Amino acid sequence: MTTTGKTIKLRDGRSLGYAEYGDIGGRPVFHFHGWPGSRLEAELVAEGAARAGVRLIGTDRPGMGLSDFQPGRRILDWPDDVVALADALGIERFAVEGISGGGPYAAACGYKIPDRLTACSIIAGMGPFELGTEGLMKSNRVVFFLSRRLPWLLRLLLWGTIGRHSQDEEKVEGGLSMMMQELPEPDRDLFRTPEMKKLLVKETCEAFRQGSKGPAYEGKLYTQSWGFKLEDITFDNVYLWHGGLDVNVPISMGRYMADMIPNCKAMFYQDDGHLSVAINHLDEIMAAVPS
Repeated sequence: MTTTGKTIKLRDGRSLGYAEYGDIGGRPVFHFHGWPGSRLEAELVAEGAARAGVRLIGTDRPGMGLSDFQPGRRILDWPDDVVALADALGIERFAVEGISGGGPYAAACGYKIPDRLTACSIIAGMGPFELGTEGLMKSNRVVFFLSRRLPWLLRLLLWGTIGRHSQDEEKVEGGLSMMMQELPEPDRDLFRTPEMKKLLVKETCEAFRQGSKGPAYEGKLYTQSWGFKLEDITFDNVYLWHGGLDVNVPISMGRYMADMIPNCKAMFYQDDGHLSVAINHLDEIMAAVPS
């Protein structure tokens, strides 16, 4: 079961985009993409979802893919959109999983809507920037410096490097290939796989469907207060996976989140990077969703 271009109308009139993969009758899991990203990222883990009997629902955050921009939004606003989508789909209880930049949004759901959740998974998830940027690859340090200090310049940078080429998959692939040179070997190996490369290019293009305003705004949100404290998450079924070789999100961020979130069940894999931890441990991640 695959549907990739659906939308619902939210109470404030915004459109929210989503895609569905896996088992239509399976355990529902909402997938929160990385940054920048789109609902199509869920296709990267769709095969594992189908094997595990999971109904995987990829979502577009505001200003990316098919979801309208939301002025003034905060990370803590996202659970309200998730609840609205779940209600529209007739889903009472569900799991959430956030990869990379989707991690803070999964944590926000664990904090704000624990009564609706069956599980909360954070995969190579971005941590609070109060920890600093040690271990972060050079290009990401530049990006998040601009996010904090010169967000208007970040928007121009994202437009110039990716946004203006978002309908040209060949150019986007070239940009991703350059970025991959900074990543550890396990991640580069995955990008060399033609199918994986094609999916990453497609979902990155979709992230910039509306331009660079949405991705740039979200970049700024990561470096600000998330609106809640990790230690105040009361939901008791939180999982975290992180690779020791990760330079997109250093393992120090993963360890900090694991220490701060009460009852967090953390798994660290010293030989995995940013992308590889999700792909290499996909069955384990899907198995964490209660039946």
